Amino acid sequence: MRREELEKLEKAELIEIILALNARLIAIETQLHMTSSNSSKPPSSDMWKPKSQREKSGKKAGGQQGHKGHGLKIEREPDEVIELRAEVCGHCGEAISEEESEVIEVRYKIDVEIKSVLTKYEQHKVACRNCEKITTSEFPEGVKSRIQYGEGVRAVSVLFTNYAMVSYDKTQKIMADVFGVPLSVGTIVNHTREFAKKCKPVLQEIAEKLKASPVLNCDETGTRVNGEKQWIHTASNAEATYNTVHPKRGKEGTDDNGVLKDFTGTVVHDCWKTYFKYTNCVHSLCNAHLLRELQGVIDNTEQVWAGQMQGLLREMKGVVESYKANDINELSEYYNKKFADDYARIVELGEQENPLQEGTKKRGKIRCLLDRFVTYQAEICRFAEDFGVPFDNNQAERDIRNAKVKQKVSGGFRSDEGAKNFGKISSVVGTALKQGKSAFEAVSGIVSGKVTSVLKKDFVTE
Repeated sequence: MRREELEKLEKAELIEIILALNARLIAIETQLHMTSSNSSKPPSSDMWKPKSQREKSGKKAGGQQGHKGHGLKIEREPDEVIELRAEVCGHCGEAISEEESEVIEVRYKIDVEIKSVLTKYEQHKVACRNCEKITTSEFPEGVKSRIQYGEGVRAVSVLFTNYAMVSYDKTQKIMADVFGVPLSVGTIVNHTREFAKKCKPVLQEIAEKLKASPVLNCDETGTRVNGEKQWIHTASNAEATYNTVHPKRGKEGTDDNGVLKDFTGTVVHDCWKTYFKYTNCVHSLCNAHLLRELQGVIDNTEQVWAGQMQGLLREMKGVVESYKANDINELSEYYNKKFADDYARIVELGEQENPLQEGTKKRGKIRCLLDRFVTYQAEICRFAEDFGVPFDNNQAERDIRNAKVKQKVSGGFRSDEGAKNFGKISSVVGTALKQGKSAFEAVSGIVSGKVTSVLKKDFVTE
């Protein structure tokens, strides 16, 4: 609008224009100051290192005085023992190799011996002396063609590409250079495909285990599949992981994952509206997300309620942790009343600092955040009501993080099948690691048919 036009406007009209421009300016400044530490933006979008929300302890960096060090522990018998005995006396030159000695110090050297093993199977036929008929020996199971790769080669190629997130091309080079095993990229892809088929019963057991658990963590993240955006859905807890890939982020994608449909416990999530469509379970919200969003209000406004709510959530978390440490399973009546009263007071303060404007439906981000605290108070405070429910949804975020690493390495997946196979393999490996098992043993065992479950009680390595 030009100066001449502005000069013709009434005072009230000018005030409205100024207020609108001021609101836009505040919104732009707020957006510029948003980082991963005070919003739901991913760390990769940060233009500068965000300020840590961790409170300073006042201690110097590094090990503290009186801290007991923990060196590398040797947890198995050595493959070789070399005795270092003196042959002659270092003082007079007398031979002492036959004299009694005692061990005064032990040192270890850990190394790896990398080699490939080529096994040749010779099939023999024998003519029976009695009936003169020919009997032919059978090849071992799995030895079906003239040349094939063993369980170890297939397991390593699967782990490199779907656990270590090494590209197919680099995996091919590593297998040739380090192990002396020539593999084509197509063969590596086939190894992944074959493993994904073999682990189907293992995945079914993982899904059933999660459905029966009292607490479930759910999350979703975008990935690129054949140039288009799809979504990796995770359902997990401290014992198991179940990941799937689907073109949709909403209920269709969550239904495809399958775990949440039949779940009746408490599901922890980031307040994505789709999860509330599942009414057969109890809901709990991730307070780590809320703390970050409250930090955004603190960083960009002078509103008091956000800092007080942040302090209350942290106080509640601290009290719950101290109760757990003392084997107490529920809050006292005092703390229940105190936290409820503090919560109500802070929400009331927030409403005073963010009054709804008459005649407008637009609420703004801060008011929307405040309304979330009003609408979902029970879900936000669930961790203080049920000590089995975590304060945050970090479990699901950790379980889905490798998908982002995979995307950074390769830029995405080239096919739907490759993306879905990644979900299956990450589920198996993630669950095996949570059970304290070796990822290599789990994958190679499933390839050979010796492992039928990666859950602790049934993990088999014959």
